[in-house]
Amino acid sequence: MKRLALLPALLLAGCGDSGEPAPTVEEPVESEAPPLPAFDMELPGPDQSDPQDLLDYWKGAVEAGDTDAARRAWRAEIRTGGTAPRWANMTDIAVSYGEGIEEGAAGSVYYNIPVWLAGTNVDQVETMLTGTMVLRRVNDVPGASADELSWRIDSIDWEG
Repeated sequence: MKRLALLPALLLAGCGDSGEPAPTVEEPVESEAPPLPAFDMELPGPDQSDPQDLLDYWKGAVEAGDTDAARRAWRAEIRTGGTAPRWANMTDIAVSYGEGIEEGAAGSVYYNIPVWLAGTNVDQVETMLTGTMVLRRVNDVPGASADELSWRIDSIDWEG
């Protein structure tokens, strides 16, 4: 019987303070993505005759993640569309362009240029979108609006 009485005393003795602090378990903290740069460029108007002005505007809007500003670079009849752009679910986007070619046709001027968007998709995989962008502006046609006289994106034909 004396042996059974010693058992609880031995068990309690094993629970004593060893003098060392108990290890702590830290939960991993999810780091927030750095904020995107603020986009504050003005949409180029009819006074900007260089298509590069619109390309710079669209690049800045896309890289800043400003979908609404990027939509304003499109022709009026397209910019109100309800579909999300192909790059909408990408992060860390970098836009680059190739060499453009300007052509005139029936009262309008077109500018064709290769475009690349590099970024990270929702699966955290590096992704590259490749396509051809077409910009358009109306020549000095009587009755043309300021928007029609400005360079605007007419189309982007993405590969794949």
